[in-house]
Amino acid sequence: MSTPDTTELHTALAALRAAVDAAVPRLPDPDSASERDARRRRLAWHLDEYLLPRVRDLDAPLVAVLIGSTGAGKSSLANGLAGRRVSPSGVTRPTTRRPAVLVAPADVEAFLSGRVLGRLAGEERLDMIVADEAAPGLALVDAPDVDSVEAANRQTADELLQAADLCLFVTTAQRYADAVPWDFLHRARERGVPLVVVMNRLPPDPEDRRAVLEDCLRRFEAAGLGAAGPAGGDGEPTELRILPVAEGERDPDIDGLRSDVVAPLRALLGQLAAEGPASSAVRRQALRGALEGLPGAVGAVAADLESDERRAGSLRAVVRRSYAGELAALRERMASGVFLRGEVMRAWQDFVGAGDVSRLLSTGLGRLKAWVSSLGGNAPATAPLEGAKEQAFTELTASLVRHADAAAGRVAEDWSADPASARLLADRADLWGHGDGLPAIAHTELTGWLGRVTQLVQEHGRSKRAVAFAASVGVNAVGVATMLAVFAHTAGLTGGEVAIAGGTAVVNHKLLEALFGEAAVRGMVQAAEDDLKATLTRVLEADAERFLVLVAPAGVDAAELEAAAAKVEQAATAVAGA
Repeated sequence: MSTPDTTELHTALAALRAAVDAAVPRLPDPDSASERDARRRRLAWHLDEYLLPRVRDLDAPLVAVLIGSTGAGKSSLANGLAGRRVSPSGVTRPTTRRPAVLVAPADVEAFLSGRVLGRLAGEERLDMIVADEAAPGLALVDAPDVDSVEAANRQTADELLQAADLCLFVTTAQRYADAVPWDFLHRARERGVPLVVVMNRLPPDPEDRRAVLEDCLRRFEAAGLGAAGPAGGDGEPTELRILPVAEGERDPDIDGLRSDVVAPLRALLGQLAAEGPASSAVRRQALRGALEGLPGAVGAVAADLESDERRAGSLRAVVRRSYAGELAALRERMASGVFLRGEVMRAWQDFVGAGDVSRLLSTGLGRLKAWVSSLGGNAPATAPLEGAKEQAFTELTASLVRHADAAAGRVAEDWSADPASARLLADRADLWGHGDGLPAIAHTELTGWLGRVTQLVQEHGRSKRAVAFAASVGVNAVGVATMLAVFAHTAGLTGGEVAIAGGTAVVNHKLLEALFGEAAVRGMVQAAEDDLKATLTRVLEADAERFLVLVAPAGVDAAELEAAAAKVEQAATAVAGA
């Protein structure tokens, strides 16, 4: 039978792997972070260390992993299969232990080239043992204990399960019902990996032995593991295989099980590793099971991502509401005319009172036009006007800072009430107030806005009067005059002479109307006002970004992740039908 073309399947798996890499939840989850992160880590490892390399090279050596609890006899089994002491055995194991992999000489190159357990091999996290007694075409891995006191050991055992073509579950007559290894067995079922059970230390009495084996088989069948064994010679899956080992059947010279005891398992492994129906069947079953278990694993990660996005979305909404509320309050403050009082208005009064501007404004538009046309070298002093600009900028920046402080404080207070978002605030005292760079950002943005206002003045100031006046006082000064007109317009103070703050100062559009015309001034002021609102929004949004970046959406959403898995399923169906 020809080898099917798996190019499309490999491409789909690689795309899914990239999606998993981007599916990083943004929020810490104090209640279940370890399990949530473990689900994603197992899925990524399963793709990296099993599905991608196996689909890329269907003929790579099989990986059989010995899984079990402390003192279950994994190393005794490994020593027995190797025919020599390759792994220390004992009820008490060291707290730090590297997995050992037993390979035949012919498979060393496949192992070193990364065709088998590529990442563990590349990171030198495996001890490779080469033995003539090892079955060619099969890598036998003695994994760390699943109940190790070291979290890193438990994680390595979990990773090896995700990379296995065959799981050899090693247990004892006294401990086969322990909860911890059964957690691994349930994951083996979800993973779809074929299973063989080695039951160590059975009692010598035949009736007691039979009772233990029957109870063990009953538990496995109830858990849905009763038909998970590797295929037989006809290529069809068989019932669960249990290899019984009586108490004391050890060879002290090799610190392992006797050769005759492990002979049935050695023969089975040799049959599975050799080319033929049994080998093809176990490879197909392992790959099929891994692919069939993929939607469930992806679905769990997608559900975690969706839950995280709901919570992160709520936190983003808090940020946006708080800053939008302060932006609205700032606009109300502008509408009160506050930025045209005090020093700002005194500077403006100095300007409009200079020369004969104030008198001409009061005696009619015609006299003002004539005055503008007759301007020569004597221009109104512009220094007060520059002072008005700076004072307005200072007051507006200070107001922006105050409103940003209020918005940030409200967000931080709200976030601190939730355990997950509270952890985002840890060691971030800066988030309880405005960002350090906000005043500089505000001044830069306002300067840019005034520059655009001045550009509007240049675009509309094509009449002789406008050119003459701009030449006399400078186009920047006319831009500042327009800026103050915008402040007046924002405050609802338009047209004619309008007294502000008890009539202590006057802002009058007629100066601009004499230069540009009434219709042009209306459009110019409205455009500048809209630009100012956008500028203030941009400044506050820049401050809000300090929060939003902490809860930004993941690189992919749940739907995209599941769509990538669906493409893998489609490609796998095509391979199966080939």
